[in-house]
Amino acid sequence: MSTFFMNFHAQSISQVLEAVQADQTQGLSAEQADRRRRERGSNTLPKSTQTLSALRIFLHQWRSPLIIILLVAGTASVFLREHVDAVIIYGTAGFNALIGFFQEYKANRALEKLRSMVEYKALILRDGVKKYIPSTDIVVGDILFFTPGDKIQADGRLLVADHIEINEATVTGESAPVKKQCEAISEEAVLADRKNMIYRGTEVVMGEGCAVITAIGRDTEIGRIATMVEETKEEETPLQRQLGRLARTISVMVVVIAVGLFGLGVLLASDTYHPFELFETSVAVAVAAIPEGLAISLTVILAIGMQQILKRRALVRRPLAAETLGSVSVLCVDKTGTLTEGRMRVSHLLTPNMSLTTEEIRRAPLQQPEYQCIRLSLHIGALANTGSLENPSASEQAWRFTGDTTDVALLHMAAVVGMEKQALDKTFPRIANVPFSSEQKYAASLHQGDLGKVLYVKGAPEVILSHSVAYESQGTHVPVDTKMHTWFEEQMKSLTQQGYRTLAVAYKPMDGATTLQESDVEDLIFVGLFAISDPLRAEVKDTLRVARQAGIRTIMITGDHAQTAQTIAQEIGLARNGSVCDGAALDTLSDDELTQTLRHTDVFARVDPKHKIRIVRALQKQGEVVAMTGDGVNDAPALKGADIGIAVGSGTDVAKEIADLVLLDDGVTTIVAAIEEGRRIYQNIKKVVLYLLSSSFSEVILIAGSLITGMPLAVLPAQILWINIIEESFPTIALAFDKGEVQNMSDAPRKKSSSLLDQEMKAMIGIISVLSSLILFGIFVYMMKATQNLPLARTIMFAGLGVGPLLYIYSVRSMRSMIWSMNPLNNHFLTGSIVFGWAMLLIAIYVRPFQLLLKTVPLSAEHWLVLFAFAGLNVCLIEIIKWIFLIRKKV
Repeated sequence: MSTFFMNFHAQSISQVLEAVQADQTQGLSAEQADRRRRERGSNTLPKSTQTLSALRIFLHQWRSPLIIILLVAGTASVFLREHVDAVIIYGTAGFNALIGFFQEYKANRALEKLRSMVEYKALILRDGVKKYIPSTDIVVGDILFFTPGDKIQADGRLLVADHIEINEATVTGESAPVKKQCEAISEEAVLADRKNMIYRGTEVVMGEGCAVITAIGRDTEIGRIATMVEETKEEETPLQRQLGRLARTISVMVVVIAVGLFGLGVLLASDTYHPFELFETSVAVAVAAIPEGLAISLTVILAIGMQQILKRRALVRRPLAAETLGSVSVLCVDKTGTLTEGRMRVSHLLTPNMSLTTEEIRRAPLQQPEYQCIRLSLHIGALANTGSLENPSASEQAWRFTGDTTDVALLHMAAVVGMEKQALDKTFPRIANVPFSSEQKYAASLHQGDLGKVLYVKGAPEVILSHSVAYESQGTHVPVDTKMHTWFEEQMKSLTQQGYRTLAVAYKPMDGATTLQESDVEDLIFVGLFAISDPLRAEVKDTLRVARQAGIRTIMITGDHAQTAQTIAQEIGLARNGSVCDGAALDTLSDDELTQTLRHTDVFARVDPKHKIRIVRALQKQGEVVAMTGDGVNDAPALKGADIGIAVGSGTDVAKEIADLVLLDDGVTTIVAAIEEGRRIYQNIKKVVLYLLSSSFSEVILIAGSLITGMPLAVLPAQILWINIIEESFPTIALAFDKGEVQNMSDAPRKKSSSLLDQEMKAMIGIISVLSSLILFGIFVYMMKATQNLPLARTIMFAGLGVGPLLYIYSVRSMRSMIWSMNPLNNHFLTGSIVFGWAMLLIAIYVRPFQLLLKTVPLSAEHWLVLFAFAGLNVCLIEIIKWIFLIRKKV
């Protein structure tokens, strides 16, 4: 049936029925349905490849470059018969993989709890009888019936549309429900304008109807988007690229160290050391130079970061994504539900005498005579209304409304000022009504009032105005003359151009009436004009200001109309030059032209999924780190292609499965908070890298110095291992708990090409690893010459390797602040780890069994003074480097 991919929206009903071989009155027979299901499969979408099994999540942890280096180091230790070292290194790698596994597995399981477990059914006509069947059994040609609240389970062409409105935000991105029709429309109509079609994943808001199914499973619009998702490649995160470069650098350095030390020994000390001993020592020192604690510290930092982001109402699905948030330079956001509340509310109420905003209405003394028109407008809006408030006694935040979005907006505004619909209905009972229709564009209801019967009408402003002969003004009826008619039209046009949905209300007395006809809706008295919109979230403006201060550019990408998008953008300060680019214009742009457009355009409207992923790719080619928000199936390709995909909590399961971050509330404030946490994570990662690399090569220099000078080894392998336990265990993990600095959100986002090791860090590593280690080796040479006591000299080297890092760790906690301006006790975990480190060091030097194991001897007070002077020199050198770089930054 090749006709399944024809443009059904451009065909008549008879042509569509013929194409899909369907009968509108009888439906398919059970035999026909079974045959089609065998031929074309069931109505299911392919399961997302993003949902990983526990085994795949676990195996994925072992792909980290740092883990691979640890595995190589462990294997080298086995070869050298350093079994204790091998066990510790393998254990570190395994523990790191387990932490990463449990965090990612927990996040995926938490996401599954968020998914709806409802099994959908559909009302289908089969063999001339309506019956409910599982949605998976729907086939092309079925006749589908639906009512308000139903979720559409396949694509179809409308056959009957009785005042139908469908929320298509999940597919098209358009926030307002779409009024449907049955007539054929232009073949060139974009997806959002195909008003005679229904799509899988959308929801019926009002009205009843039926449609013939034209596509199921992969062939639906959602299915095509799923295919686009599969073809979209995920980008490496900036941290993955930086760690890859760091791992390669460490690998090269380790090889150079091993070969270099072996070569030095052969050339300069072949008489003193056996070649195999030289080889064994060279490899052992090279393995010691590997910062084993980096992998586990990195995992702990990311895990803690995920927990902190969760406290801020966002669920991180992959650990590395927690850090990537900190490097976001462009935030692409949808309008509906992220910048706005995702629900329609009254924004303004305009009468011939005054115009009030929602907040002004809340504060206004409505019982005073001058507010009579405002009060009457709200009264009519609540009574000429088919919606309802289920729990009027609850707080406003907990109110639950049912009904059309416009009706709900009017009910909400009336309830805010104490006009609760249930009470009004009892006082002014409804006698008759004329329901809203797309042809007449109004709804009318007849009510019994205190002074007789009254007709209340609401509808399209131009229609209500055309049916009005007078307008309400301070309790009197003033005829609508040409001047006033023009004024009303100008107000309507102005509000519409600002992106508001407008609705007028009117009334007229109808004493003696018992029924209501369309012909009664004449000679009305015009009262007021409502401007209705999806209001901005209260915190949006301040949040976007914080984002701008942090160097983050915000771009609005929405399925809404250009005028609506522009109005919102101007209100929040996004439209820099008023420029808006829509989907039709995007289709005409080449890739180079799109790149140029992105330089001056922050608002994109009426876009399709292909446009969103194209915008993301264009930004990434410019070197931007892109975060993309979305809630619908139509957002899935862009969510996957972006550096960070962010799904809102109220969005579809597909969006949540694709995303790296799932918002448990839908606001942009949560996103910016998560970005701030991401910057804190990256800062802490840099601290750990600086701390570990600064000390990792100290042992290398001491051993190299010993080989070059022909002296005994300045430090023994067992002592090196003990120092690694002190340095690379709890202190590095404790740095993960450091709080973020206030200045974090004043920095510009780092570039994708930036290195994990910046110039300041390289200078510090060089100073500590080379200069201070040479000074420490000088102390070793002096002690050997002065005392000829090798165990004492080695013990001083051992203590020096421990004391230095335990003190200068306080300096590396901040690259912005000098050590004396920081509170050393505000990280209780770090304080505890330093106490542990000192205990381990003192036990090794003063407890007899450990003296025998590590070949140490007790140190005197004079020795400790020398060691503290050495450690203080390290701190001073770091602080001088910080001061130099801080001065350069200010200049």
